Amino acid sequence: MKVSLIFILLLFFFSASQCKKEGDDCHRSIRIVNNSDSTVIYSTILYNGINPSQCLLTEDAVISPKEYYIEYSIVCLEDRLESSDYTFFIVDPQHFNDGGFYSCDSIEFKNKVLKHYVLTLDDLKNSDFVVTYQ
Repeated sequence: MKVSLIFILLLFFFSASQCKKEGDDCHRSIRIVNNSDSTVIYSTILYNGINPSQCLLTEDAVISPKEYYIEYSIVCLEDRLESSDYTFFIVDPQHFNDGGFYSCDSIEFKNKVLKHYVLTLDDLKNSDFVVTYQ
């Protein structure tokens, strides 16, 4: 029992020491601002695990006019976006998904995409991790 407790404490200590704290080189959130006069949906792609050519848009947040949503990450965005871009959609809630998975090529037919964002880490740094939809 004593050995297990020591092992758990050591494991916790070493894993905690590996975590970066949020700061200039570690951002864990992106603010999505809706600067339009309409309510919009902030959405990301969900791929079908069985058939990755099938996907749908998720309803991550409904953002009212002149409001914002904060997308949080458990890891530093600088690490997460080293080898990929940050991709999301702003969608009209009146024309959002017909239900179920569909061909990933059909996203813009199944939804009224108002804006498709593909942002690099540099794009996010330059905007101070704030993205504004007009």
